[in-house]
Amino acid sequence: MSKRNYLMVAAIDFGTTYSGYAFSFKYDFEKDPLKISANNWTAGSRALVSLKTPTTVLINSKKEFSAFGYEAEDRYAELAEEEDHTGWYYYRRFKMMLFDKTDLTRRTMLKDIEGKEMPAMTVFSMCIRYLRNHLLETLKSRDTGTNDSDIRWVLSVPAIWNDSAKQFMREAAQNAGINGDQLMIALEPEAASMFCKHLPVDRISGAPDTGISVFSPGTKYLVLDAGGGTVDITVHEVLADRKVRELHKASGGDWGGTQVDEAFKQLLIKIVGNDVMVRFSRNHTADYLDMYREFETKKRAISGDIVGKVTFKIPIALKDIFEETTGEDIKDAIAQTRYSEQLSWTGDKLRINADLMKCLFDSAISGMTNHLRQLFNEPTVKGTDTILLVGGFSDSPLLQEAVRKTFPDKRLIIPQDAGLAVLKGAVIFGHQPESISARVAKYTYGIEVYRNFDAKIHPPSRKVVIDGIEKCKDIFSKHVEKGETVIVGQAKPEQRYTPVEEGQKTLVMNVYISTDSDPKFVTESSCRLLGTLNVVAPVVDGKTSKEYGVWTKMIFGDTELKVEARDEKNNKVTKSNFNFLGQA
Repeated sequence: MSKRNYLMVAAIDFGTTYSGYAFSFKYDFEKDPLKISANNWTAGSRALVSLKTPTTVLINSKKEFSAFGYEAEDRYAELAEEEDHTGWYYYRRFKMMLFDKTDLTRRTMLKDIEGKEMPAMTVFSMCIRYLRNHLLETLKSRDTGTNDSDIRWVLSVPAIWNDSAKQFMREAAQNAGINGDQLMIALEPEAASMFCKHLPVDRISGAPDTGISVFSPGTKYLVLDAGGGTVDITVHEVLADRKVRELHKASGGDWGGTQVDEAFKQLLIKIVGNDVMVRFSRNHTADYLDMYREFETKKRAISGDIVGKVTFKIPIALKDIFEETTGEDIKDAIAQTRYSEQLSWTGDKLRINADLMKCLFDSAISGMTNHLRQLFNEPTVKGTDTILLVGGFSDSPLLQEAVRKTFPDKRLIIPQDAGLAVLKGAVIFGHQPESISARVAKYTYGIEVYRNFDAKIHPPSRKVVIDGIEKCKDIFSKHVEKGETVIVGQAKPEQRYTPVEEGQKTLVMNVYISTDSDPKFVTESSCRLLGTLNVVAPVVDGKTSKEYGVWTKMIFGDTELKVEARDEKNNKVTKSNFNFLGQA
């Protein structure tokens, strides 16, 4: 990130289920860090106003952007019900693709809800461009006099994402018109932590009533960022200078609130069948969307002490399609399932037994609590007695109760506006990126190299002969070890690399990661090719030579990896980011 002056920070929280933006001016931040503005989004089909809008995008048959958020949902519903949606692309909840994808490239394709494909980079860029332009229009309408060049942009990403996914989001943002020199990547649980650090005690549920801050120097706390798609977990310690350092590498999984939505969908499919659900979603799209909005509202209120039945308004069209398709009465169909005693369906009302309703949360909540149990047994996490619960899913009383019950010896802290903690925290991070002083490496990082062959330590199968010299191939040259603490902005010691062959003009360095602490060869099962780094070989008298090398150091502490390569002949330093996305 450039050190250039800026007048304001604008953050974009691109979530799995919901997205939004927030901003604050530098002079306001210096007086009150919590003076942060966010946009109000309105759902056209319902009297619903929120500070985030669905991560949904509609693209026309010419592959041109049409709408985003609530507007995209409503417009697609109209198209589908008029049967005019053929050829249009409708994407929703697609961010999780970056969590699951291990071979992500700039050419990776993304399927819409009907299986039609477009380049993922194009889809992500369209969404970010819309949010960027919407923010700029908001600033213009308020007559702030702020230009795009005055803004430091922050894009939040899950801490558990790999470096390829982070680079993908950076390039998507740059393709959307955000200057790379003005862009920072913030890690979501870190951003939430920054937001909570600035909150007064009376805005933090579960804070000690002694008036002592949860964030006093020496305090250790675990950030549990439960979002729509991913759950992101990190462990922090507050230092004497009030900065924060990471104690354990970021971890988590796909245990977000969308798992509950999926469990509800699967319950309906067990009753009416998949074909009926597909027909309902395609022919009555507005009703389909309203049904899930209704479920979204109801699921937020489900608690452990709820009894009786939970009533949902289900569009009558779903029942009609079922009875028309099967010739069965919906009541008779339910009577034949194992849910006959647990739910009933009359007219447009579906009543679900409270215990069955709670079961819809089981997979997501058990995924979190099981992982937390393991985490609290880690040596670096011991002594951590506070859990900071943030993210959209954190509003769930059932989740809150499960965490309290599973960890009765821990203090559970839930800030006001927990669902906006990442978004507003990303703004604060943009003003104070130095607030995070150290992070923990999630993997062992290294570069694939050739070394002189030594029969005592190298297997014969790896021996190759280059320019008449026996070499061992596939060696993992380690730069940082998994679990190692890395200081923000501080480079690890330089390592020297030389051309393998005479006349080699470019050193192509393949960067690998490993889940092992000390891998020997890049072909081991724990290793995965992350990306490449191309460095121009030193030139002497118009040609390259194996005698002269390049000293390379990796800078690991920031939210994105960087590298510096120094030509030892001419002492020229080249700064670069890794290419984690394969060929352009």
